[in-house]
Amino acid sequence: MKRLATIMLLFSLAYVTVAQSITVQHRCWDIVTEMDDGMPEVLVPMMTTAVDSGAMLVALSMKYIGTPYRYGGRTPKAFDCAGFACYLYKQFGYSLPGWSGAQARLGIEVSDTRNLRAGDLVFFGGRGAKKVVGHTGIVVDADEHTGVFRFIHASTGAGVIVSKSTEDYYKKRYITARRILH
Repeated sequence: MKRLATIMLLFSLAYVTVAQSITVQHRCWDIVTEMDDGMPEVLVPMMTTAVDSGAMLVALSMKYIGTPYRYGGRTPKAFDCAGFACYLYKQFGYSLPGWSGAQARLGIEVSDTRNLRAGDLVFFGGRGAKKVVGHTGIVVDADEHTGVFRFIHASTGAGVIVSKSTEDYYKKRYITARRILH
């Protein structure tokens, strides 16, 4: 029975030997032990973790808060709303068109804002035509009970900022959301 437990333990742990002492850190564990010969033995629980591309995209996007707005801007020097989305998605291997109307036709529709995830694109009507897509944002987070969401975008007045879907301007102009990242 003890041998069976040892075999099961071996299947649940990975064994790594390195030349110097290291600490392996994860949200759930931090394990370092020394072997008799002074070589560290690091036992790492085997786990599979899905990489959350949306959260990574949002984390990257936050580095650009305060970047100025420029119509047609597609670089960290200055962005417009669609250019900001293009630039960020390009960092993850996606090529988006350079204008909001075309971006609003990509991916799959997220019809209920309670189902939004970080990294989803949200679209709003422009100043002149509230029902024609004229602005792109990237979901930062969403409340699964109320559907209220925060989004990061390049605004004409303040550059890259985070706004909330309940702000009057955006609440009146919200059109749709699309999921590009799977």
